[in-house]
Amino acid sequence: MNQVKFLMLAAFRRYLMLFGMSLLPFSVMRVGILRLCGVRVGRGCYVGFNVICDTNFPELIHIGNDVTISHNCILMAHTGTPCDSPLGKLYKVRAKIEIGDGAWIGAGSLLLPGVNVASHCMVGAGSVVTKSTDQHSLWAGNPCRRIKTLTTDKSS
Repeated sequence: MNQVKFLMLAAFRRYLMLFGMSLLPFSVMRVGILRLCGVRVGRGCYVGFNVICDTNFPELIHIGNDVTISHNCILMAHTGTPCDSPLGKLYKVRAKIEIGDGAWIGAGSLLLPGVNVASHCMVGAGSVVTKSTDQHSLWAGNPCRRIKTLTTDKSS
């Protein structure tokens, strides 16, 4: 795809997400917008208001089944700048983001390129996820780090 077509498609996705993700009243509609833009989203997911996914490379974002992505989260699958600068050339990254089944991403969190949020993992609100997480655990902070193991056993 030539550069102009690529940029036009990214701009279309950007405006679709800008308006759709903030105005559509039901999560199922916001999930539909993400799918329309090229993000792979599983069944039974909840997507909050103002969730923004990478509009240049949405195909690099894979969301499992029964995932909760709370309000105001950002999933960024690439870094880069259109400016011709030494830093822009040095820090040009494009990598997949995967969110496993049953994961929960807290409000205002940022997921960076190349992270895998494991199944049944909770990411605390406002976290910056810079590396992959473990299953059945709570991660939080900036940068995000493991806090504790989670259990769904009601007897403990």
